[in-house]
Amino acid sequence: MIKARHNKLYIWFFWTYFRFLQKIYFRKMTIISTVVVPEDKSVLLFQNHFSWWDGYWSYRLSREIFKRKFYVMMDEQNLRNRMFLNQVGVFSVQKNSRDLLNSLIYTSEILKDPKNLATIYPTGVMLTQHEQTSHFQKGIGRIISGDTNHFAIVLAVFLIDYFGFARPEISIYLGNYSGERTVEALEAAYHSFYKSCILKQTEK
Repeated sequence: MIKARHNKLYIWFFWTYFRFLQKIYFRKMTIISTVVVPEDKSVLLFQNHFSWWDGYWSYRLSREIFKRKFYVMMDEQNLRNRMFLNQVGVFSVQKNSRDLLNSLIYTSEILKDPKNLATIYPTGVMLTQHEQTSHFQKGIGRIISGDTNHFAIVLAVFLIDYFGFARPEISIYLGNYSGERTVEALEAAYHSFYKSCILKQTEK
């Protein structure tokens, strides 16, 4: 596996470049959240994965909302094609390989530090934002089982709408997860949260 690095120059460029692009391509960003995470806990962020922008959105959350060091899991082949991302906190995972366990153990180690945030796209693939019922990868169970009181689980749903404008608005919904720490329970809670976010979005 490829472990994450945090190069200050790359991080500065990544942050500056994407903030500039956001101003061009997006009209507005709104964060809807009641999430509270104690300072002595790290954050495991489960996020829907539907666009090229997703890594930037989760990085922005880690920096501005949670104020923690950013890590995100990415398919190894995709990371090798974009190795500059490794310098801003991206680490690799290979599904259906022996190396998968190393990535899961590495994620667990990241979460032992309360100053860290790790983002996971639980379905393991990029899907349309209209898909609400995809199954979570079973390997997640290796991270969330056992003694896990040292990190908080946060659910994140990102939705885009244009309404009457040429540029879209990105709405980010955040929710605490406090249920049973199993893949099945987490998947059910995320789907329920996703549906509630869709409902709120249609009420705008």
